[in-house]
Amino acid sequence: MKTSNQKRTSHPSPILSGIKTIFPWLGWVGFSMCIALFLITGCSQNKNMNEQALTYYKAKTASAPQTADLSEAESKAALDRFSKFLQDIGSEEFIEREISNVYAENAYLNDTLKTLTNRGEIKQHFIKTSKVMTGYSLEIEDISKSTTGNGYYLRWTMKFSAPKLASGKEIVSIGMSHVVFDKDGKALIHQDFWDSTSGMFEHVSVIGGGIRMIKKRL
Repeated sequence: MKTSNQKRTSHPSPILSGIKTIFPWLGWVGFSMCIALFLITGCSQNKNMNEQALTYYKAKTASAPQTADLSEAESKAALDRFSKFLQDIGSEEFIEREISNVYAENAYLNDTLKTLTNRGEIKQHFIKTSKVMTGYSLEIEDISKSTTGNGYYLRWTMKFSAPKLASGKEIVSIGMSHVVFDKDGKALIHQDFWDSTSGMFEHVSVIGGGIRMIKKRL
């Protein structure tokens, strides 16, 4: 059997080419932080980067038959319950007592950190969050009705503190929530629009410094 002395022509992978392109721009430290963030977030594929948008639109489509065009009095009562709930999620007892009055059984919630698809998951998420916070308050700045569909938008300012964030100091963050109610005035869709990077991850030890450095280079 004859063997060929010809060498195969190797073609660099797209991933390697991308690394070589971005490396001089970021430097060693920036590149290392990118790898760390890559591993922590688990966003190894583009489809994962779009998960929030994909699940949000899918949930809106699935819940459309259950949404209701509430009367002025009904929508005010629903918005009051929902707003009060968001303002008091620092209390585990309150969450346990009020969750079934605020969220539908098959409610969808995405707070930019997690995607939850039923009331039981939402309750456990809020309870877990309340246990790690040492301080919390939320002020509703404005409420507007959607011009398409039956939803509402709530613009808010949130203040919270936790031992592992910013050395326990208070963090102030702004955001907005889109909520859609069913005929009983319970939330079917709750989608937050919030910069969790600056609102939370920048205040995490080690990771925060890397995120701020990368932002400055953009």
